[in-house]
Amino acid sequence: MALDAKFNAFKLKHELDDEAMAEMLSIFNDSFIELAHKLLQSNDIPVPKEKTKNTKQTITAKKFATKIAAEYAAENELTLDNFDKEKVTKKDIDEYLKSNKTSTPKKSIPKLDTTVSEKPASSSKDSTKERCCGITKSGEPCNKPGTEKPEGSSKCFCFRHAMDWKIYEVSSDSDLEPEEPEIFRDLAIVTEE
Repeated sequence: MALDAKFNAFKLKHELDDEAMAEMLSIFNDSFIELAHKLLQSNDIPVPKEKTKNTKQTITAKKFATKIAAEYAAENELTLDNFDKEKVTKKDIDEYLKSNKTSTPKKSIPKLDTTVSEKPASSSKDSTKERCCGITKSGEPCNKPGTEKPEGSSKCFCFRHAMDWKIYEVSSDSDLEPEEPEIFRDLAIVTEE
């Protein structure tokens, strides 16, 4: 419950008028101010000292300005000790590398392994030779190479048509299944009067 709501509830409970509430709030505020002064004069609570304007005496912690700058420095095997600045940016790292040409930046980016462990390497080579068996929106056969063979499929499809491969493949078992008879073919409700 907010402080104002508590005061209003107290006012209604004891049926106080506005003048009495104003006097009570004044006493309440004065007591808080007096308490604050006593706490500030107490030795139990440490009071923060004012900062001096002499920046030479203050010790500042070095840090990288951004996460990208920290990663870039790590790629080039640099630390905060290499710099005299408080915040080190990527531009500062580039300038340091240019001025110290003995250390060359490493530009090697790890490659993403895109091979699928489920498929053997020989089947992926065979599937790239076939064309996709899907049909485009215009109704023509897809011209892309059939790189994927979904599980249960007998044909190869490109990555777009592999998701809906069942649409493009006809099951050989569907021709052998007998048609289900229609039970309610032409039923008419006849009422006799």
